[in-house]
Amino acid sequence: MVHAARVLVGRRSLAAVDAAGCAEFPGGKVEPGETTAVAAARECLEEAGVAIRLLDRVVRVAPTASGPEIAFHWAAPLDPADEPRPPFAWVPIADLSRLGFPPANAPVLAILAADHGGS
Repeated sequence: MVHAARVLVGRRSLAAVDAAGCAEFPGGKVEPGETTAVAAARECLEEAGVAIRLLDRVVRVAPTASGPEIAFHWAAPLDPADEPRPPFAWVPIADLSRLGFPPANAPVLAILAADHGGS
């Protein structure tokens, strides 16, 4: 979720099976009958406690040997005053490159940096 040049980011548990301790965007699996947009809104509310409205932009990263397709939806909070639940927080896009995301997020991070004058 992108809002005011910030992105909602959390950190995976050190006990996570995949990418333990890495930074992550809210997300998860698409349930039967859901679109990726509906899943993004549901996951954001479940994981971070932030209700969102989806914007007209999505980046799809092709599946790899280590994981499925990633669909990153641009969204905005319904209430900008809503504070996310830990471990999620609003992080300036300029700071994303220092957080240690899994390699599959590289295309999304590059687009966010290019859109917001970062590197």
